[in-house]
Amino acid sequence: MNYWIIASWVFVAIFTAVNIFVFLKLKQASEQMMKMVAPGANNIQEAMGQMQSMMGGGKSGGPNLQALMSQMNNPNMQAQMKQAMDMLAKMQQKKR
Repeated sequence: MNYWIIASWVFVAIFTAVNIFVFLKLKQASEQMMKMVAPGANNIQEAMGQMQSMMGGGKSGGPNLQALMSQMNNPNMQAQMKQAMDMLAKMQQKKR
């Protein structure tokens, strides 16, 4: 009986460690994605605000395409877009 109690706590400790590891990796990935989407944002609210302002502020007229295109001509934005596309290509290659 004592053996099963110890074994169950060992399994709990192992699964807890795995969960913490996975959580930290997912948190790191989400922070990296947020930095790609909104470079100066510290949290998700600021990122959403930047995205809304970039897309025209939620006006009924639709997104501000001129502002969006002017940001795409920015070398920093082009580098981020290339990095995102490369990451997407690597992910698709791993699935095959």
